[in-house]
Amino acid sequence: MNNTVKCPECSNEVKDGYIFSPRRICWSESADSIFYDSGNEVLIGDAFFKISKIPALRCEECNLVIFKYK
Repeated sequence: MNNTVKCPECSNEVKDGYIFSPRRICWSESADSIFYDSGNEVLIGDAFFKISKIPALRCEECNLVIFKYK
């Protein structure tokens, strides 16, 4: 996946890997804390039997992770 991709924030080389979670990963335009994720966009759904892994790029320098969710 990675052909010497540079981080858009710090320009260091990023690492290939995968992002995964047994729970949902959601998107919100608000920084406010919530009790339940109802009404927010689900980027990655709950895992039922097997957790799917999504290809991602990670910058260890500035802690940025880049992945496509659909």
